[in-house]
Amino acid sequence: MSTKEGIESQIMDLWDEIFDLDDKSKEELEAKYAEWREVEPRLDEGVDELVIHIEAMKGISDGSMLIYKEVKEIKIRYKQQKDEIEAKIDALNKEKARM
Repeated sequence: MSTKEGIESQIMDLWDEIFDLDDKSKEELEAKYAEWREVEPRLDEGVDELVIHIEAMKGISDGSMLIYKEVKEIKIRYKQQKDEIEAKIDALNKEKARM
């Protein structure tokens, strides 16, 4: 059976994984946004405004739409990974509370 200190250590390690995922996600998205700026000048107006524009489907190039989909996939992938880690943290916190 694990000790509270051991569980706390595991939780801290999982939080480190989340912070690492955040960093990797940010780096990957920044690279994709740089690529996107080359095909979509409206990106300089802001990502949120461009997403609204794209979702309204007003004159978006195929290249821009492809990158938009890739950005969305990146965000979904990292969110899923973070959700899995957070579920492990929750389980460890429950185990720790039972001790």
